[in-house]
Amino acid sequence: MVERKQAGTFDEFVGKVVDVSREKNEFGDNDNDQYHITMQPTDREIKGSTGLMHEWIRLSAKASEESIPEGSVMDKYLTQVELLMPAAKKEKSILGALSVLKGKTFVFRKVKLGRSYEGHEAKGYWVPVILK
Repeated sequence: MVERKQAGTFDEFVGKVVDVSREKNEFGDNDNDQYHITMQPTDREIKGSTGLMHEWIRLSAKASEESIPEGSVMDKYLTQVELLMPAAKKEKSILGALSVLKGKTFVFRKVKLGRSYEGHEAKGYWVPVILK
């Protein structure tokens, strides 16, 4: 019998933020924009076409580029970014605040930012937790 191995999973990695962009959401049941953060791991090799890690954070229907609902996934993500990079607090837009991450290296950890609902567990996001 052919041996089967569980796919390698990890909860943390060190990586440099390569890019941050706002994109149209082409998947799912709504068309809210999302932010795409691309990270180059420095402590492991990622197999795939790009060799990069990706995180997408969808905006809620009540969000705009300059305003987000308190308690939303983006609010929680930006709070962590602002703790590590105080310059993000001075930015007036989401893209501006997230862009302070570009070119910097962080320890990223999988953190549940949303809420569990209707039997579905909250989604984990790659969140920067330590500036290297």
